[in-house]
Amino acid sequence: MKLDQDEIVKLLKNKKIKLTPNRIKIACELFNSDDHSSIEEIHQRLLKNGERISFTSIYNIVKLFESAGLVKEIKVGNKSHYDPNVIPHIHFICNECGNVTDLNIFETDRENLQLLINNLILHYTKYDVDNFELNLYGICENCKNEEQGSD
Repeated sequence: MKLDQDEIVKLLKNKKIKLTPNRIKIACELFNSDDHSSIEEIHQRLLKNGERISFTSIYNIVKLFESAGLVKEIKVGNKSHYDPNVIPHIHFICNECGNVTDLNIFETDRENLQLLINNLILHYTKYDVDNFELNLYGICENCKNEEQGSD
């Protein structure tokens, strides 16, 4: 999800988040990144761009965004990544490099998956599922190619 600064300001306002320069900069980093960034990765990119925002400030702002429902935390081992795509979707997490990738599926497939999960849960329990998070684990294409190249 790529957003320009005006769209980010509107998004933060809609969530009743007070606008500050640091919040806008961090939101721009999160919403315009091609990966699922960790706090450390956000901090390093901002430093590289000449921004002097403390690690603690970045952490607090990302947690504020998470509590407002703007990002989701994804735990990979002892490292947290943050995903601005908060609609139900599938992640592929590489066991080798720890990279987190969205598996983009069509809307109808996502609806079918939601229905499948609901039916499966209802078969075994009385729970109602209104949201889901599915993480698949394995070896990503890059790590697989590196393994094959070293053989």
